[in-house]
Amino acid sequence: MSRPELSVIIPVLDWDLGPLLARLNTEIEAGGLAGMVEVLVADDCSRDEIRQGNRAAAKRHPAVTYYELARRAGRAGIRNNLLARARGRFILFLDADVLPDSPSFLRDYLRQARAGHQVVCGGISYRTRILAGRQYDFSLYKGRRTEWLPARLRQQEPWRYLFTGNVLMRRDIPDRVRFDESFSGYGYEDIEWAIRLGRLVDIRHIDNTCSHLGLVDRKTAFDRMRRSTENYMKLARLHPDEFSRTPVFRVFRFLRRWPRPLLGSADRVLARLFFSSPPGIAYLFFQLDKAVLLASLEQRGGRDCGEDPS
Repeated sequence: MSRPELSVIIPVLDWDLGPLLARLNTEIEAGGLAGMVEVLVADDCSRDEIRQGNRAAAKRHPAVTYYELARRAGRAGIRNNLLARARGRFILFLDADVLPDSPSFLRDYLRQARAGHQVVCGGISYRTRILAGRQYDFSLYKGRRTEWLPARLRQQEPWRYLFTGNVLMRRDIPDRVRFDESFSGYGYEDIEWAIRLGRLVDIRHIDNTCSHLGLVDRKTAFDRMRRSTENYMKLARLHPDEFSRTPVFRVFRFLRRWPRPLLGSADRVLARLFFSSPPGIAYLFFQLDKAVLLASLEQRGGRDCGEDPS
């Protein structure tokens, strides 16, 4: 069997892959990419009804190889598992809950790869929206503010905006910089990986976006932020220089001196304000509460997170 030029790898957990696989297959067939592109999908122990639907969707497309893990590997482990099976000269990481915005999405990436670029990030958009209820408005606001940025702005801090939901790289690179599987739970394993990657190779940002479809309601967004603080703290300890340049560090630097009871009170007040405010103001309380939680976590752990330049 000849080696494909591009392996598209997609981890999935409880998400319907039908639209994404159909979109990729349409371009593969219309663009003459059959045999040049393989699509690998790994299921990380989704619910039974999701697995059944995704198995059926995968069978409809000859370029797709679908398999299921026997036990949950987590966000870092499943990507490493997919990488071990990928045969392409280039790798394209996609999240399950995205949809390419351009009909020439794969071809545009292949042009970048053939031009010799080692790592290329196309970016995230919210052009396509399938979850339209008001309960998703905060998630949409946050995504537009922090992710939907043009390539010229993302290029100013390449590691910060390297979204593993849409990034291409030469096959040997992820073998040299693997995802850190010690990150458990939710969040920041991708940012930590991007920091190490950016020290090794140049990261090129282009405008070849995927729409992020997986909006969540306000409570889920808040719960995820709270669950991610231990991983954020781990990131800060591993990479204090990068952490010290983030906006949340400036607030954290001030709050770390507060007594724990005062931090607990601030957390409760900010949580109430977050849930009672419109999206733009709620985002401010969301970020402030993240800093409060990090300061509380550092006090419990008794370790520093980055140098205090004051």
